[in-house]
Amino acid sequence: MDFQYTPSAILLQVLLFICWSSLLYGLAIFLEKTLPHFVNWSRFWQAWLLVALAPLFPNSFYQVKAIIPDDLLKAFEGSQDNLLTHSNSIISQVEGQKELQILLLLILGGIIVGCFWSVLKFCCALLRVNQFIKKSTPITDFKYFNQQQKEVIRANSITVFTTKESISPLVFGFFNVSLLLPKTVFSMSPKQRLLLIEHELMHVKRQDPKAVIIFRLCSCICWFNPFISYFEKRFLQSMELNCDRKVIASFPDAKLSYAQALIASIKSSKNSIDSGLTTHFSSPRFDKQDFEKRILSAMSTTPNIGHGNRYRLALVFLLLSSLAFVALAKPLIPLQITGGIEGNGKLPVLNARISSGYDDINDFRGPEPHKGIDFASPKGTDVVASFSGQILIADNKTLHRNYGKVVLIEHKGQVQSLYAHLDSLTVESGQYISAGEKLGTVGDTGRTTGPHLHFEMLEKGKRTNPNLYLNLENK
Repeated sequence: MDFQYTPSAILLQVLLFICWSSLLYGLAIFLEKTLPHFVNWSRFWQAWLLVALAPLFPNSFYQVKAIIPDDLLKAFEGSQDNLLTHSNSIISQVEGQKELQILLLLILGGIIVGCFWSVLKFCCALLRVNQFIKKSTPITDFKYFNQQQKEVIRANSITVFTTKESISPLVFGFFNVSLLLPKTVFSMSPKQRLLLIEHELMHVKRQDPKAVIIFRLCSCICWFNPFISYFEKRFLQSMELNCDRKVIASFPDAKLSYAQALIASIKSSKNSIDSGLTTHFSSPRFDKQDFEKRILSAMSTTPNIGHGNRYRLALVFLLLSSLAFVALAKPLIPLQITGGIEGNGKLPVLNARISSGYDDINDFRGPEPHKGIDFASPKGTDVVASFSGQILIADNKTLHRNYGKVVLIEHKGQVQSLYAHLDSLTVESGQYISAGEKLGTVGDTGRTTGPHLHFEMLEKGKRTNPNLYLNLENK
C-alpha cells in the first residue's frame, strides 16, 4: 500500500522523536552517574542512536491509527444513550483549520529545507576531505611501521598518506579507508610515533570511521534535534577514550610515552580539515577537559576494565527494552492510504438476509434513515473483510456503545468499512487484513433487535451507500 502523511502527522512524529530523545538524554545522564564505565563505551552511544531514531521508523512498526470520521464519532448524538468514550483527536481538529494548517506547512517546509541544506553540507564536507587526502603524498616506504601494523594496513586495504599541513593524524573512509599522517609525526620519538599510529589503526580495527560518518549523517538529517548532536559528541569522546585504553592495554609500560604523544599532537595540530567525518587523534571538537581526561586516563595506574560479555549483554538488554517501550507506546500517527478500491468487495457475511438497506426508515431507529446495511444471520456466523486494509478499531469502547463490538478498517482512497454488533473479534487494531479474511462473528452486541451484522462504508469521512462497493442492488 502507498501511504501519504499529513503535515500535522509528520510534525507530531517529529515532536515525539524530540521528546523521546530528551528522555534518552535524561536516562543517559542518570547512567553516567551510576555506571560511568558503561556510558564511556562508544558502543553504548551507537546503540543509543538506534534507539533514539526508533520513532522515525516506518509506522508499520507501531499500532497505526487514522483519523476517525466525525460521522462515526457523532453517531447517535442527542440520544439518551450517548456515551461516547473516544473524542476526536487534536490532529483531526488541526486538519480543519486552514490558518494553522498553513503554519504547519511552513514549519514542515523549514525542517525539510534545513535537512536538505545540512545533507548538502555533509556531502560537500565529504568531497573536501576526500580531495584533501588525494592531494597528499602516498606513502610507499613503510619503514616507520612495525610488522604488525603493516599486516593491519594490508588486511584492511588502508591507503596511507602524509601531508605537510599541521593537522592531527586521522583516519577517513567508509569503504576505502585512508590514514593521513602529518610530517610532524615522523619527527617524534620512535615510541611516540608507534603509539600514535597504533591508535589510528585501532580505529580501523574497531570500524570507527564508518560509525563516525553514520553519526555525522544522522546529526545532519536530524539537525532540529539537539539531543542527536549531543549523542554524537559523547560517542566521539568515548570512542577516543576506548582507543586510548585499547592501545595502552597492548603497551602497558608506555603510558608516559602515550601521554607525551597526545600532548605533542595537540601542540602541533591546527586541524584545518576538521569536518566531523574523520577520527582525529586530537580533534578540535574536543575541549580542554576532554584532553585532560584522556591524559589522566592514559597516566592512570588503575587497570583498564574491558567491556566483556557482561557489558554486551547489558547493552543488548537495554537496547531491546527501549525499543520494546517504543513499540508498546504505539504512537497514534495518522495515515491516509492513497489510491482507490478496485472491483467489487466481498460480501461480509455469506448467505445472509438483508434485513435493512441503506436509507431505510423504521420505527426502531426513528426518523433518521439507515446509514448502512444489516445482514441478518445466526449468531456466530463468520464475518470477513470486504476489502484489504488496516484495522483502525477492534473493540467495544472507542465508538458509541450502540455499535457494540465493532471493527473499522482503513482502505485505499480514504475509504473505510465498519462492521458492528459483532459477537467476537479475531483481529486487533494496527494489523493489516486481506479481503475475505475473517475478522469476527455475527452477534447482537450493542443496540439491536437480534443477531445481525451492521455494515457501513465511508468515503473521506462521510457515510456512503455500500451498494456502490458491494453491488447489492439486486439483493
